Amino acid sequence: MTLDAQEARIIDIIDRVGWAVVNISPKKGDQNRRFVGLPVTHGWPELICFGLQLDTMMKLLNNAVQELKRKGLSPTPNLELTEVIEGTPARLETFSPDFYREHLGWALWFAHHRGLKPENIGCLQLLWPNKNGHFSSDARCDAEVRRIQTPINASLR
Repeated sequence: MTLDAQEARIIDIIDRVGWAVVNISPKKGDQNRRFVGLPVTHGWPELICFGLQLDTMMKLLNNAVQELKRKGLSPTPNLELTEVIEGTPARLETFSPDFYREHLGWALWFAHHRGLKPENIGCLQLLWPNKNGHFSSDARCDAEVRRIQTPINASLR
């Protein structure tokens, strides 16, 4: 199979680093999101983040992978990470499989390219708290933080 330049670049990054952070925008006009591809190289679920500046999300996702590796942890729902954001925890929560095709295109492509079946791919969302320490699943969290951070989950409420 012949790869285009972008596909070859993603494969090269993942082969060298073990994961890639990719900018995605599922619908024209949507805010861009970042995710990390990990099922093939680590046997972990994908990680996805919403609602912050692109560079900030890239840093947080990379920090999350670094912390998981350093502590010998596997990412699981409700796991709090203490080294992702300075001075406050971050949390991993389940990301609905209903939205994989829309938000995990590159991850699904790469996993298929490396022989991993779609049913063997999971995804967790990296959540960050509001300035008062409340996550989007907490009613005390600011409505705007909930909206920008969990646009999919908010639409399901």
